Amino acid sequence: MSKIALFLSIFLIGEIVAYLVFLLVKKRFENKWQWRIDLQMIKGWLERFFLFLCLVYNLPHALIAFGAIKIGTRVNDKDNKVSNDYFFVGNMVSLLLVIFYYASWLLWKN
Repeated sequence: MSKIALFLSIFLIGEIVAYLVFLLVKKRFENKWQWRIDLQMIKGWLERFFLFLCLVYNLPHALIAFGAIKIGTRVNDKDNKVSNDYFFVGNMVSLLLVIFYYASWLLWKN
């Protein structure tokens, strides 16, 4: 299997799992159970894709920049009423998924 196909396979399978995990997180924190794709979900896909790509290509500075951007966009966001716990849990789950993607990549790339 080519490295691009492996990368995309790991990412797509992982995102299916992520969708189900985030449904449970949303149920816990917002008491909602919705089978739909919204802007937050699309941003999550983009974030995890970026982080996975940075790990695969060994770009630690991009990871630091991502963290700074993530925090910077959260500061003084009074319009967004998402709790800090929900924000923290969502980000930690997202990062754990990316680490799982990368571990899978390391396991299968050879």
